[in-house]
Amino acid sequence: MKCIKLLSLMFAILFFTACANQRKVAKPLDSSSSVSSKKSSSNSSTFYRSKETSSDNGSSSSSASESQEMPQVQKTEEGSLQLRHRLEVPMQVQRAWNTCVPTTVSMMLACRGIDISQEQLAEEMGTDAHFGTHNANAIQVLNQHLFGYPEPTDGQAGYRLETVRSSSPNSIDMRLFKERLKKNIDAGYPLYYTFDNSKMYPGRSGEHNVIGIGYELNSDASDIIGVYYIDPSYTVQDPVYGGLKKVTPQELLTAMLTCQEPNYAW
Repeated sequence: MKCIKLLSLMFAILFFTACANQRKVAKPLDSSSSVSSKKSSSNSSTFYRSKETSSDNGSSSSSASESQEMPQVQKTEEGSLQLRHRLEVPMQVQRAWNTCVPTTVSMMLACRGIDISQEQLAEEMGTDAHFGTHNANAIQVLNQHLFGYPEPTDGQAGYRLETVRSSSPNSIDMRLFKERLKKNIDAGYPLYYTFDNSKMYPGRSGEHNVIGIGYELNSDASDIIGVYYIDPSYTVQDPVYGGLKKVTPQELLTAMLTCQEPNYAW
């Protein structure tokens, strides 16, 4: 009996020892599974939090950029320091080699909501096959359609011709041109330019007329560094930009100096 009891006791000890060992082996698995699950849960939670954080950061970053970067964009594009100023002008291409002036004036009138064809304007201006159109005639016709009289008197609204004598950056001519350019464009009125084709387009010749539609300022908006114009000539049309061109004020005035009629109208 003692032997049986002893054997039973030994079996019981062995059984409990085996169970204990099994628990010791299982715990790390459960634990690792639990840890893995926790890690997965934690990572998952972290992932979503990071997305939320990212979203929050994006939002705060967006807010920060709105409070910091956007004003810069507004300053350079839309705000008080807007650098580029261009009028919306329906582009036209001249339909004859000598009708750059009537086409230019037609665009100027269209910009103000007046629709008159190149052909009608050419007839009114006396455009011919020898010279084309004289600037004085063109501006008189322009004023007549816009204001009801060919030449404005002192204090009256209307376009006036200016003769350019210098393209020096510090000249009175340059200062006045920039002032008038800014004033006209800001008020919604395009300008009228005459220049020597050979100065703008090497290899070409003759005097040419275009519509001035805007200007570009330097980074602190203290000076005009670019002049936008639309060229109506069918020989210089770009597949993307059409007749839209940009030059410096000095390039433009320099190209005027060698003309028989070195004018712009403002």
